[in-house]
Amino acid sequence: MPENPLMAQTRIPVQRTPATGRLIFGVAVIALGVLFLLDQLGQIDASAVLRWAWPSAILGYGLMRLTGTLCRQHMVSGGIMTLVGGWMLLRTLGVLPYGLHEFWPVIIIALGGMMVAGGLRRGGTPGSGSAFGGGGSRDSANNVSAFAFWSGVDRKVVTQSFEGGDITAFMGGHEIDLRNAKMAGDTATIDLFVVMGGVEMRLPEDWAVSYDGVLIMGGVEDRTRPPAEVRGKLILKGFVMMGGVEVKN
Repeated sequence: MPENPLMAQTRIPVQRTPATGRLIFGVAVIALGVLFLLDQLGQIDASAVLRWAWPSAILGYGLMRLTGTLCRQHMVSGGIMTLVGGWMLLRTLGVLPYGLHEFWPVIIIALGGMMVAGGLRRGGTPGSGSAFGGGGSRDSANNVSAFAFWSGVDRKVVTQSFEGGDITAFMGGHEIDLRNAKMAGDTATIDLFVVMGGVEMRLPEDWAVSYDGVLIMGGVEDRTRPPAEVRGKLILKGFVMMGGVEVKN
């Protein structure tokens, strides 16, 4: 049957609402409320449901992140959440004889491997430094490389051909001042590895910043002012766990 031209002209496009973190968290809170209400009314046993629902939720969200379904695709965080959720669900169902808590040394091995991989990827970058005690310096190298363990590093970068670098903070902190630096190209990338530490970065007024990495009980706060004219984009990548990164002008 041919389509009515008038109906085709008045068709309203359907807009899909993206599954933001707030939306997913809100749905989860509503589901918990309904579950506890039914438990109070004696209809179901909430504790029995939560034993398998909790790992199923982690597994489901991990698969969403892996495939990019209803959210932004991220292979690393999606893979981690899928592995953890799947393991917890199989353990709850009695399929696996061991729980994740019995493999906690693997976390230490993985963290060390990530640090070694980051160091090998950057190689012997000029202007690199480390600190097991506090320190400060003025760096004119095109790449910044800083390491802090139980300590603090204060670094001012003044190069006019900035290319990026790597920053590691393990129970330590960094203050990186890039306000007098200029990029060699349109973009520069800094690889972050922050565990129970903090990084504070100051950028020029005409730089934009974005973060594309893994966050586990950590956060990245962008307090920069929107530039009137973007003359460089700083891309932050890496891993932040139980730590924080603050970026400002």
